[in-house]
Amino acid sequence: MTEIKRQVIAMGGGGFSMEPENPLLERYIIKQARKTRPSVCFLPHATDDAVRYTFKFFKAFTQLDAKLTHLSLFHP
Repeated sequence: MTEIKRQVIAMGGGGFSMEPENPLLERYIIKQARKTRPSVCFLPHATDDAVRYTFKFFKAFTQLDAKLTHLSLFHP
């Protein structure tokens, strides 16, 4: 029986939040999934710019072929 290996990539900054014009980190993340349209979930930090940060996430990853979502712990 073949075991399905799963991977979680957790980051604290960088990528789209620091260099929106440089998509290398986002492309790396998508490539690690090794499948078509991987799921990518964004967990914004708990500061007053979480909405703006989430917008930046969607703007960056919409350019890539992925299923996007986010999880807010503070705003339903």
